[in-house]
Amino acid sequence: MFAALNLALFAYQLKPMQPAPVERDADPTQPCIVFCSEPEKRVALLLAASQILPENAFIVPQPDWITVVEQAEETALYLLQGITMNEFGQCFHVQFKTPKKITFLCNFVPESKFSISQVTGRQHAQQFQDCERRLTHCPMSSGIELNEYTDDKLHTRLLAAAQQIQVPTTLAFSGAVAKYQHHPVSSQVQLIDRSSPLSVAAIRTYLSDFPCDRFVIKPSGARWMGGRACTLESKEDLDLAVANFQQCLGLLAEDECLLVEEFIDSRLSDRSSLGARLRIFVTRRPNNRVETSGILCHLGDVAQPIGGDTSESFSIDYLCDCLRLTSNQKTQLIDRLYQLGETVLAAIIDYETRYLTAIAPHQQTDFIGLDVFLKQQQGQLEPFLVEVNNHDCISTLQLYEVQHAPHRTGILDQWVETMVYRSYQYMLTGQMLLIIGAGDEEDLQAIEWAHTFGLNLILAGSEPQSPLLSGYPPCLGIDLENARTELEIALAILEEVRHQELTVNGVIPLEHKYWTVATLVALLLGNPANRYESVSLAQSQLFMQQKILMDEGKKLTFEARKFAYGVAVFAINNLQDIEQIPLQDYPVAIALEPEIPDFEPAIVATPAQLLARFEALQTLLPAGMRFGLNCQLMATAYPQGIPQDVVLIVSEGELVAGYPTPSGLTRYPSTPAKPDIRLDPERQENLIYAAWRVCHTLGLHNGIFYVEGVSTDLGAKILAVQVCPWTPDLIQWLFQEWDIHPVLYSAAIACGLKPFVNQHR
Repeated sequence: MFAALNLALFAYQLKPMQPAPVERDADPTQPCIVFCSEPEKRVALLLAASQILPENAFIVPQPDWITVVEQAEETALYLLQGITMNEFGQCFHVQFKTPKKITFLCNFVPESKFSISQVTGRQHAQQFQDCERRLTHCPMSSGIELNEYTDDKLHTRLLAAAQQIQVPTTLAFSGAVAKYQHHPVSSQVQLIDRSSPLSVAAIRTYLSDFPCDRFVIKPSGARWMGGRACTLESKEDLDLAVANFQQCLGLLAEDECLLVEEFIDSRLSDRSSLGARLRIFVTRRPNNRVETSGILCHLGDVAQPIGGDTSESFSIDYLCDCLRLTSNQKTQLIDRLYQLGETVLAAIIDYETRYLTAIAPHQQTDFIGLDVFLKQQQGQLEPFLVEVNNHDCISTLQLYEVQHAPHRTGILDQWVETMVYRSYQYMLTGQMLLIIGAGDEEDLQAIEWAHTFGLNLILAGSEPQSPLLSGYPPCLGIDLENARTELEIALAILEEVRHQELTVNGVIPLEHKYWTVATLVALLLGNPANRYESVSLAQSQLFMQQKILMDEGKKLTFEARKFAYGVAVFAINNLQDIEQIPLQDYPVAIALEPEIPDFEPAIVATPAQLLARFEALQTLLPAGMRFGLNCQLMATAYPQGIPQDVVLIVSEGELVAGYPTPSGLTRYPSTPAKPDIRLDPERQENLIYAAWRVCHTLGLHNGIFYVEGVSTDLGAKILAVQVCPWTPDLIQWLFQEWDIHPVLYSAAIACGLKPFVNQHR
């Protein structure tokens, strides 16, 4: 077993697996993704997973490496040992001192794979499938029940034909016609009931009346993978075709189908014997959008069927070059192929949602491969969908990557991202999250999202009886707007939590102004949180910038010590403070802490403008508020450059990921965002690094932060750091653009889970 794996690693130009098993403690804060498979066949997938989730994805070749545990409300799988890989491509055989809970399962060893030839793998397959059947909530990719549909050639062909996708003209002889009752009638695919025996004369009639002179006879069903029992026939030898039809029919189970389909001549040109078979890989993304991840091309001689054993693997770009397509023709062809793949997976998902409701949703289809032939038709290449393969379609991808090592395609990365996302949803199911600041319309969307992740919520807001929050118990009636200190509010929340005997796994503020209160509550409850001093610094622009500038001398030796990521901030309590601001620091941005109604932060260009705003503001201050006493006006030097905000994910001080974000997405109700000016990659990296270093300086080591910055010609300047707001526009933008859901990741970090994202995208 390990010898075959080492040969595959060698082909990938990777080091052999470490010879000695490694003992390890199970870390419940990290996902555990498991591939049940022969190890040498999943190197491509393990390598992709290791770049996103190092040492947390495992190949399990033996059923006794996992164990089933019956728990109070679910049946779960736990990993005892597995083969994993770190981010450098080094494989390990890990044995866990205590079993590690599996958070995502992908079973590549179905029993149907061994149904024709009796091999030793049958018993293992049955044991793996038994484990899979007993799971109640653990997410998986196309469980064995869905596999009966996804790998059914007739089922997927009918779905594709209904979407106006070209498929071979087909006669389908089915012993279970009722299985296809929800499919619309198609002129391309004719369904014939074979529950009654077919006579030789009837078979001959069907074949002689078939509209194509050359045709293929092949079985359809989950166990009929590849070209198994497939024959190429011609009307010139109808006797042989009838005999092969009968022979193939005798191999079928009662509920399986026999297809007679048009032979697609896949030769690239009339003068060439070279044929092409494409494989389109399509992924269901975390936001349920379908996306084509990539296309590979298999080139071979048309004298024999083009498959993995009879062809060489190339990129779609290579094929377009062989066809001598222009740039415009190439773009059009690739766009059509991408659209074809996305249309088919969307149809599969729609069918599962509408008609396969008896199958548990945690088995959903996440990843498929489509086999497509290009047929010369009226002077241009037309794609014809031949069949759909379930997630077991990646063996051909590994063949391609081996030939092009060490450059991976990245095709599998998106699937791994979906695995990670679904793992976090599973890990968070049932966790109790205390949300502080709930109560208005803006919060409702975020609360609904949190519910979709299976989180149990406790809401702490000033309006516990708000009709917007009905249906979301329990809700703590805590006055958050009172003049009480933050500590008093935190203690009141803590008292109410203990009075109701609630268990809290994490605490999150819905607004920046409740950040320190949420931090205090989390610390008092013993939940993960940043230090109170760090959050307090971040909430005061004056103190934050002073901290950044004071720590310039503590920069690392390879950083520019004379360049500050912060900017000068001036406290304005009287006219003299305005006079002391150097002219070179203008323009300045003015802000007030705490905020008051009718005051809008602004940028002023001259001392005269600042003086006018200062005098006007004095008339707006409520009774009892005085500058320098319980209210602070600040003028911040506003650097010349490109304003750019950044969303950072930070865990244990480590920068997990950063996303430059269009301004204006944090406001609610929606206001037009400023133009999304895309910084060049170098400026983006500089801004993300500066934002992370500022968070590190402040001591913000865990969370999702919204950082306001400016990209200047001399580098990034950081203006403010906030807890990432759960405004609908920002959440939707991040989820659609990057498949990062701030609610999910904020909850994961608050509950002590280790976040992983694909930094290669």
